[in-house]
Amino acid sequence: MRNPGNGTATVASLVLLAALISSTTQAKVVLESRGPKHHRAPSEHELVLEGGLVQPAGDVGDDFWTTSTGFDAGAGWELGVRVRQFAGRDFSVAPSIHWVTFGAADGVGDFGTGDNLGYRLQTSTVRYGLDMQKYLGEPGGATRPFVTGGLALLHNRYRDELEGSYPFEATVNTPGLSLGAGLRLGNLEFTGEYTWNRFTTGNLDPDGRDLDYNWDYLSVRVGVALGR
Repeated sequence: MRNPGNGTATVASLVLLAALISSTTQAKVVLESRGPKHHRAPSEHELVLEGGLVQPAGDVGDDFWTTSTGFDAGAGWELGVRVRQFAGRDFSVAPSIHWVTFGAADGVGDFGTGDNLGYRLQTSTVRYGLDMQKYLGEPGGATRPFVTGGLALLHNRYRDELEGSYPFEATVNTPGLSLGAGLRLGNLEFTGEYTWNRFTTGNLDPDGRDLDYNWDYLSVRVGVALGR
């Protein structure tokens, strides 16, 4: 006859094995849920909201009265949003849009009427970009440096207002290139980036002359990454 004790021992062993497998699976799920999901590919993605300061680096900041391509632009601000898709633990691609507004120039001057008239010059750019980020260091670390770069369509806008006259507006589209570096701390990102923004047009000159313009700028911004 079969020994009843052996059957009881077998059942107990199976129950214990099942319990161990269940505990191991649960522990694995908990550990994975705490892992750095934003560095796993290819399904992970993030929505990144950004804002910061911009500084003209080309001739757009030159003197309006003594140069033919300067508009006295000063430091301004930048707002942007990007949708980031990871294509590996250390690489991502992100379509983006950024609104860049340089500091306006206000003053009084003689525009050939014999009177000093008040004026205001405003320059800005909308950047439609496709950016790439390469992350350095170990995934999941508290901090990760990265390098970034991208191509963009730059929609440059100019507006001036002269006392007693209607405002004048003009736009110019041109391709652009951006390169930069930054540091990621959890869901926060700190980025410094340089954008090449150069074009030739006759839209901005009072006499309609085709001139070469340099609207390069440097941006320093903070971003918040929202993702799964």
